Amino acid sequence: MTARQRIECTLRGELPDRVPVFDMIHHIPLLEYVTGEKVTLQNGLDLLCKTIGERLDITRGISPPAEETIIRHDDGFVYKQEWWTTWLVDRPFSDSQGLLAYIPRNIEEIRNRQFGDMFTFAGKSNVWGASSKSPREQLLELQEKVGENTVIFPNESPVGLDTAHVRAGLDLLAYAYADNPQLVSDWLEALNWAEIQRVRETADPELSPVALVYADIANTDQLLFSPAFLRKEFFPRLAKLVATWHEKGIKVIYHSDGNLWAVLEDFRRAGIDGINPLEPLSKMYAGDIHKAFPDWIKMGGIDVSQLLPFGTEAEVRAAVQKTISDAAPTGRLWIGSSTEIHPGAKLENVLAMWDEIEKRGYFEN
Repeated sequence: MTARQRIECTLRGELPDRVPVFDMIHHIPLLEYVTGEKVTLQNGLDLLCKTIGERLDITRGISPPAEETIIRHDDGFVYKQEWWTTWLVDRPFSDSQGLLAYIPRNIEEIRNRQFGDMFTFAGKSNVWGASSKSPREQLLELQEKVGENTVIFPNESPVGLDTAHVRAGLDLLAYAYADNPQLVSDWLEALNWAEIQRVRETADPELSPVALVYADIANTDQLLFSPAFLRKEFFPRLAKLVATWHEKGIKVIYHSDGNLWAVLEDFRRAGIDGINPLEPLSKMYAGDIHKAFPDWIKMGGIDVSQLLPFGTEAEVRAAVQKTISDAAPTGRLWIGSSTEIHPGAKLENVLAMWDEIEKRGYFEN
């Protein structure tokens, strides 16, 4: 099977030839090992794409290394860009009253969006970016670099809550919601509406049969928000966004770090088709999720917070064997690290993970 056939097979609920391999790669030594070339800022994207094309069936968030820089937006938000990541480091407000003054301005900006605009924690952007090429043309260009043997997720799709709580800060968002719940709810609604419009404008099942919808709503031990709040302000909007992707003929994998057990039934009711990243240390072991939700795609599952950075090759191989045995009997496991292959992961452990998948991941006819 090709990678796309393998992915589409599992999305139909059928058994592929082997367990598909998913990951994000943020690891210079790994790129250099696979390609045999030294990574630079100039060739980083090409080597990343070459590595992905040779080793993965499906990936998301392809971003090459970039120079460290401070980015200041006109609206007062300040970001620090590092290799493969961007952090929000300053906001144009410092208390809940400042946030409450900012929200109506942002709602107006969102409601006046233009074709292709999307709103994330990094502010407003457009899927055209600085390019004259359409999102479809851009993804096809990236697909050519990766090669046809790997499925690429399209632009990741924010529900809205993640955008709000990162830009506001979790504490200030809580205070603002206590002071003016309707205004904060209107903000969440506007963010969700804008993303639904973007999906309707740009979703294309010919490019990718699956989308990643996200909002980080939990930490290692528990939810960041009460179930009652999520059922009022989050899950109805998630359901609308999932339905919009489904209307386009595209399946939805939902991403949130952390322990989600308290609301997994709510995710089922919202209509998601799978879940990521399945962090074992957050009690989200892929085998347990498979028992409770056998129809879901399980994406990720091999611990990258402790096991891949600090474990032995034997421990990595044992984890791969157990995860495949427990979570892949129906083929609905896209196995890989539990977030991304980050710089702290041991090269030999990543290679052991891939080697063990190749040895143990094929299904008997």
